[in-house]
Amino acid sequence: MAYLLQPLLRIRQMREDRASGTLTAARQARESAETVLAARRKDLDDYNETREERRDRIYDAIIGQTVTMERLDLAAEGVARIDEEGILKADNVKRAESDLNERISQEAEARQQFNLATKERMKIDEHRSIWLAADAAAQEYRAEGELEDFVGRKESI
Repeated sequence: MAYLLQPLLRIRQMREDRASGTLTAARQARESAETVLAARRKDLDDYNETREERRDRIYDAIIGQTVTMERLDLAAEGVARIDEEGILKADNVKRAESDLNERISQEAEARQQFNLATKERMKIDEHRSIWLAADAAAQEYRAEGELEDFVGRKESI
């Protein structure tokens, strides 16, 4: 006799496979976000290492010389651009951190969905195991009954 809940089992297996794929994609997205965050932090660290040196080069170009107001404005603008670059790099790090946190929460949700799908499939699998054992016992009982019909009882002489 065919297992009556086989279509439901197939559906549960498909859901589990889909949840597994979603979990894998969420893991990859998290790993990608971690890579991006590491790169953004490295950029910020590199900037912080060279910031003072770059500012000093601008100041060294004008210190001790007679300069026009236009050249002084250009120097101030250069320093301001260096500072803006730092602000942008720090903002990029914050955005990458928030993206990573979002990816982590998406991965946790995907893991929860996968665990739920697995539990649901396992329930049907367990029911199927119990059903198969009961079906096997019923078939064995029927086979013994048929065997008794053919063999009959032996009479003692």
